[in-house]
Amino acid sequence: MNLPPKPNRIGEENVFNQEEIRIGLCADTHFWPTNMLYCGSHGSLQLQPWSEKLQTVLLAELQRAQLDIVVHMGDTTCGGGVYDMTDEEFYAALELTHKQYCQLPVTLYALPGNHDCPPGGGSWSHFEKLWGLQPGMGATIDLPSARMVLLNAQGHTSQQIERAKPTDPVYGWVNQAELNRFEEALATAGDRPVLVFTHQLLRRWSGTQHWQDFYGIRNAPAILDIMARYANVRAVFQAHAHRLDVQVAKVGPHPCHFIVTPALIEYPLGWLMLELSQHSLKVSLQRLPLPDLASLGGYSGEGQLWRTGQHDWMNMKIDLS
Repeated sequence: MNLPPKPNRIGEENVFNQEEIRIGLCADTHFWPTNMLYCGSHGSLQLQPWSEKLQTVLLAELQRAQLDIVVHMGDTTCGGGVYDMTDEEFYAALELTHKQYCQLPVTLYALPGNHDCPPGGGSWSHFEKLWGLQPGMGATIDLPSARMVLLNAQGHTSQQIERAKPTDPVYGWVNQAELNRFEEALATAGDRPVLVFTHQLLRRWSGTQHWQDFYGIRNAPAILDIMARYANVRAVFQAHAHRLDVQVAKVGPHPCHFIVTPALIEYPLGWLMLELSQHSLKVSLQRLPLPDLASLGGYSGEGQLWRTGQHDWMNMKIDLS
């Protein structure tokens, strides 16, 4: 059973009564209609010239999936560094993306990614204002079977922002107020298992590709210490690294899944479906039905097929009991 159409911004109070909740998790859309072609790590082709087509198909697929919640985990567009967006293009892309997502008949949440700040670096204040976030803060959503904690990792100090210019800091930073909110969310979860969502990574990926520190949250040890103290986080969903990756690691006495969500701007052009029930969480990779664009990205550079990870990662079940 789905909720009636009600597009909501992050932070609004929502009541979910049904036992089964369907969540669409998307990340790294990097929307920017431009003729420029950009390549990421390993020569991976990004598909900005097809941004409008990608976003139209993604929104149609999210609606077709009859979801209850959609969470965008950041990098909605191409601000910050690396890209050559103008300020005018940046603000227009942010506002258009927000408007289009808010037309979905679901409850909607979003977190900023490092590229959701102005070109040349700066704060994430415009993104946060659009999506109803307090500066550097995320949100907590209680569902019948779990507590979702959206952790804002763009809580950089003004000094960190200035040192990074003319680019964005790239790495994540969770400020003290957000750390306090995160600890309170875990401390008051009761019997609910906790699912955490953040843009940058709390743990290195499990694959053999070279790790660089800017993929991670710089003060991740403080977050992991809190998680170990309360031992109720069952899964952490991350973005930023443009790949599907899954690993299980003990945090305190219990195992926790650390899952990296793939990008939608490059291969495999995929988002994650989360099906939450009383005792389990099903996670499945959903690819956009755009095989020609997927092939264009998948065989670019050094070859990008590895970005889908292991076959059993594409459909898995996490025990929450």
